[in-house]
Amino acid sequence: MTSSCIPEYFLLCLLYYLIGSVPTAYIILKYFSGSDITEEGSGNVGALNSYEVSKSKTIGVAVLVIDFLKGFIPSVLLFRFYVHDISFVFIPIVLLVAGHNFSVWIKFKGGRGLATTAGIALAVNFWFLILWCTLFFIFFLPKRNVHIGNIAATLLLPVAFVFSKLLLPESDSYLVSNFGVYFSLITAICLLILLKHINPFLDILKNRKK
Repeated sequence: MTSSCIPEYFLLCLLYYLIGSVPTAYIILKYFSGSDITEEGSGNVGALNSYEVSKSKTIGVAVLVIDFLKGFIPSVLLFRFYVHDISFVFIPIVLLVAGHNFSVWIKFKGGRGLATTAGIALAVNFWFLILWCTLFFIFFLPKRNVHIGNIAATLLLPVAFVFSKLLLPESDSYLVSNFGVYFSLITAICLLILLKHINPFLDILKNRKK
């Protein structure tokens, strides 16, 4: 990247953080019920808490879809129109999730990043999404606990991605040639998601001790 491109790249990163930081659940619940989702239920600014607080499937689905599109559309645009070097997309895409999880508009509160990450995964490489969903259901089904499924799948996704490389040479040479960048992207996003699962993880440990 030349020095003349640095200001443009900085603005792109800022734009992607701001896109990610739009607090969908907060806005929708404020508009329809006047409630502050950061102070109700789990305090998570995401689809599941939106549904639990509002008791409305429509609101829950609306939040899920919009948060998904927050990840999908910017990622598609970045890959289709701006990417000359795959490493160029790393920071802007990670900032979509960082913005969602730590929104500047609501005192750096936010969601857990799962819907936005799903949108990113579908845009970048849908196998990432399939791999995560497979891990999720493996760990979700025994206990029927969403948080166990989320934490386990997110924790194991970078490891599973490394092992999946054995299957990639014939199917996706581009992914193989840029494996290190993709691995770094997955790991960075997974760390952001896991940061927002600390409290659910502690709750799981407390429940096991009872």
